[in-house]
Amino acid sequence: MAYNMEHLTKLFKDELILCGVKPGERIVIAGQAESRPGYKEAFIAAASALGATPMYIEFPGTRHADLPFPGRELLTIDKYISENPSAMDSMKNADLVVDITAEGLVHTKARKITLDGGARMLMVWEPPDVLERIFPRESLRKRCEIGGNMLRKAKTMRVVSAAGTDITVAMGDNVPVVEQYGYTDKPGRWDHFAGGFTAFYPVDGSPQGQIVLDIGDIILPLNRYVSSPVHITIEKGRIAGVRGEGLDAFLFKQYLQSWNDPEVFYTSHFGFGLDENALWESMAFYGNNTYGMEARAFAGNFMWSTGPNAYVGRHTKCHYDIPMRNCTVYLDDQMIIDSGRIIEPSLIP
Repeated sequence: MAYNMEHLTKLFKDELILCGVKPGERIVIAGQAESRPGYKEAFIAAASALGATPMYIEFPGTRHADLPFPGRELLTIDKYISENPSAMDSMKNADLVVDITAEGLVHTKARKITLDGGARMLMVWEPPDVLERIFPRESLRKRCEIGGNMLRKAKTMRVVSAAGTDITVAMGDNVPVVEQYGYTDKPGRWDHFAGGFTAFYPVDGSPQGQIVLDIGDIILPLNRYVSSPVHITIEKGRIAGVRGEGLDAFLFKQYLQSWNDPEVFYTSHFGFGLDENALWESMAFYGNNTYGMEARAFAGNFMWSTGPNAYVGRHTKCHYDIPMRNCTVYLDDQMIIDSGRIIEPSLIP
């Protein structure tokens, strides 16, 4: 697909301004052959227009579906970096790394090495019209940071719904919190352009109860709306049972089992969407041409996930993100979301 380069460059320039790009800064654009057409050229032009020094790095490899891969050894970005450590030098020395790779650096060692070196990192995968519609705002950042502070102060999260969800999660001291609002202007910080939500990694083993996926809830990366209820039992932070009469329940369980890895059944992060511009229904229009940021971010959702948790040393590649509608969320005894509607005054758009 061809894009209007002048329009795209202006969009990316506005984003880089939010990221605090200044004259003389080193901006590395990391891409692959399958990166979205025009993104490389537009980011180079945008960085140059701000007086920064852009550099493009093209990694080998291709984008694969998030499936177990028993075939020939993949030439992934991680493998390439291990065999060619000099490939990381430019990223380690950058002020900002813009990730437009098709594979994504988010779950690779490139991300950790880059952030540990103090660089900012921005992932950009969504099509331009999504980026325009949910373009980051200072007001969204403020609410994401308020939500993050609320998570840090709370001891428990409880989520209930009319469909049957009733799960309790312990926060613990120094709970790891993710505040994602669509840009990064702090050294060592990663974000995804665009969309806004707040999430945390709970005390491992603490999630306990029942989650019922209802019609219209979303399963990522399957990019699928649930069409029949799925009842999921969580015991000591692990999926202990999945039942339901429709295809959704079978597919949900089968995908986890296909990895032949007990770690895929553990729960990961929990949180809620805060972006009033993100649309629940957008995935119906974009299908697999979206990373699902609007699904993750639409205001009032409850989102939970499965699989990896680097904070406890769990690094499985199997990962569900599951944004749900019509849930009521409590932090300790304070209701902040009522049946999918944000009611905490400081979080209301």
